[in-house]
Parts: sequence; structure tokens; C-alpha cells
Amino acid sequence: MSGTRGDAPVVDLYDRLPEEARGRIAALGREHWRRGHAGVPRLADSWCPTRPLLLDAEAYELVGAVADRAAGLVLQACLRRVSTAGELLEALSMPLSQFPLLDPAEALTERLLTSMRADVMVERGVPKVVELNIDGAIGGAIEADLIAGQFQEVYAGPGAAGNPSEVLLRTPPSAVDAFFTELVSFLGLTEGGCLVVPVFHEEGLDYLADLDEFVAFLDPMAERGKAHGITVVGYPLDGLTLDDRQRLRAGEHVADGVFRLFLPVEQGGPGLDALGAALRAGTARMYTPEATSPVSDKRALAWLWEDLGLLDPQDRDFVRRHVPYTVIAGADALGEERASLVLKPGDGYGGAGVTLGRSVEQEEWRERAWQPPDRATTSSSGWWRPTSSPSSSRTRPPGRSAAPPCPASSGR
Repeated sequence: MSGTRGDAPVVDLYDRLPEEARGRIAALGREHWRRGHAGVPRLADSWCPTRPLLLDAEAYELVGAVADRAAGLVLQACLRRVSTAGELLEALSMPLSQFPLLDPAEALTERLLTSMRADVMVERGVPKVVELNIDGAIGGAIEADLIAGQFQEVYAGPGAAGNPSEVLLRTPPSAVDAFFTELVSFLGLTEGGCLVVPVFHEEGLDYLADLDEFVAFLDPMAERGKAHGITVVGYPLDGLTLDDRQRLRAGEHVADGVFRLFLPVEQGGPGLDALGAALRAGTARMYTPEATSPVSDKRALAWLWEDLGLLDPQDRDFVRRHVPYTVIAGADALGEERASLVLKPGDGYGGAGVTLGRSVEQEEWRERAWQPPDRATTSSSGWWRPTSSPSSSRTRPPGRSAAPPCPASSGR
């Protein structure tokens, strides 16, 4: 695989602005951060940035290109071992019972790299891919558009006395537009089709407690649906049913496609059963298929490092530059200096189970390393370990399952 090398540095342009401009941006952020984040649901204890990243267009595109190339290499690493989603679960010691909507026979193809939301750290100007999240979590796309647009309004408003940065700022291309276009193509939806979005309750997340508010949060998707001639219907997952033709119904609506925002294993019930039956009957398609979950397991990043000797020189250099050193934890890996290491559940999300080696004592480190998460079945297969650096920038806020705010970018 050739292509993106990512030699150009990715830098936050804020640090290159005149001191006066930085001061004004900082002051506006402190005063108007609530306006900048209006409409963005968040956990009460999560931190809230007072400004978005400021990247030029080339850096913004480079981060995406690096993530895309890393995903392609991960898929190749999986294919060197298995060929179907069911076989990949077995290779990762993940029980099929934890993936009730997964088709074990589904082939591993580039089609499964859809809707990727990579977590990328930037260390001394070099983007490094630490996670490849491949799922239908739309929250990050909606939030990206909201935050970038609202901060641009803050900077251009009357209180800003003109553009505070003294450079032309614009928001990046709409994440929701890109997401919906990909979704429509993936599902093969045509004008007049119906996309059902099952809504659900999630323990501990107040902003998902009210189904009407959940549906309202999806309004940007409904607007994009109108532009494509598609009806977008938010409907309680528990209320989905099958008709006598094995079609999935959301009340009076018949689903041509389903937009999945949930972990099926956490949402059992008659509605999930109806969805599974429709998928097996081929009367509805789902975005994203559950086969995307094992492909984005963090242990596949460790396979990249295991396979370095099998890669061509360009791909080998790319992995060393853009994927932090990653191994599947085991007895032979625990002797290394823990201060430079991080433990993460292979298939976890939302920051749960993450342990920084420098934050715990050796005994606790060993205990955590040998206590895999529930979805791993052996003592060592559930964890991955990238090297960490105090100089690395943060990715998304801990405890969040959505992508980080999209950067504003400087026009040219």
C-alpha cells in the first residue's frame, strides 16, 4: 500500500497567531464557551474546550488521509489471518453471543471501513492513530458541525470586534453531510425510501433518557434525508415489529434501511429480535453492520506491529511513524517500563478501563493487565498497549463516545 506519508507537520495554528490575536480568541472562548457548545449533550463531569482546533486545510486533509491508510492496513492485517467476520471473532476470542446482529459469514472487505471515526493524537506535529472506531455513532458528526459553526459565529459576532485571529477562518466541510451521503450509498437507498433510526435509553446518560429529545437531536439527519428524497424516522427500538412479509416496521413506516446508534448486546428485546429477523430475511439493511465492531478492535493495531516484517518498506515506515507501538498484553510484556505505557480494553469504548502506567503502582498495573474486560475471554487478549508521551495532545474528552470537535480551518 502506497500513498500518504504524512511528512508535513500537523500544527494547531493558534500557536502561530500573534499574541494579541491569541488573547482575544482565549477571552472570547472563556466568555462564550456555552454558546460555542449550545445544543451539544455532554456528561456533567466532562471537560469543555473553550475553542476548537485551528488547522489549515492541508493539515485537516492529512489527518483524515493518515486515518484512512491506517484502516486499510488494519484490514489487511485481519485478512492475513481470517476472511469472515465470524472467523475474526474467533481470532480475537470474542464470543458470537455478544454480537446478536452480526452475520458470521460476512466477508471482510473495504466496505466495512465505512463511517470510521479515528482517534488521532498529534505528537510533535505527527498524527498518530490510537483507535479506529467504525460504527454509526452520529453524535460526533452533529457535534462537529455545531461546535465549528457556533465558534465561528462567536468569533465573527459583534463582541469579537471583527475576526479575532486576523486570518480567514472557515468551518470544515459538513461532517453530517459527508456521513449521510456515505450512509445512503452504503444502504443503496433511493428517492422515496425510508430510513428508520431506532432510539433507545442508555444507562447513566441523561440526554438519552427522553426519547422525544433523542429524536429531536437527530433533526440534522432528517434534514439531510429530505435533500435525498428519503424519509428519516426516529422510532423506539422496543416498538419495532415484523409484518407478514418479514419487513421491519416502525409504526406505519416500512424500513428500507436502519441506522444503528446502539450496541445490540445492550439493547435486547422484541424490537431487536424483529430487526435481526429482517436483516436475516434480507428485507432491510443496517448501517453499520455489526461486523464493523471486531474490525475496529484495538488488538488489530497490535497485529500491524506483529506483521512489520511482512509489509513493504513504505507501509512499514508508515506504521512506525503513525501507529504507536502496540502489543497484546501478556507476561512477556509486563516487564517493560510502565511509565511509558497505556493499558486499554481491546474492544472497549468511552474511556472505560484505560490505565496510564505512570498513574499506578507496579502491583496494581500487573493486576489490571491480567484482568481483561468482560468481552475478552482470556487473561491476556483483552488489552493493547501503545507508548504514551507527555507531549502528546489530547484526543476526545474522557467518558465520551462521540468524536472530538471538528477543527475550524484557515482559508487560503
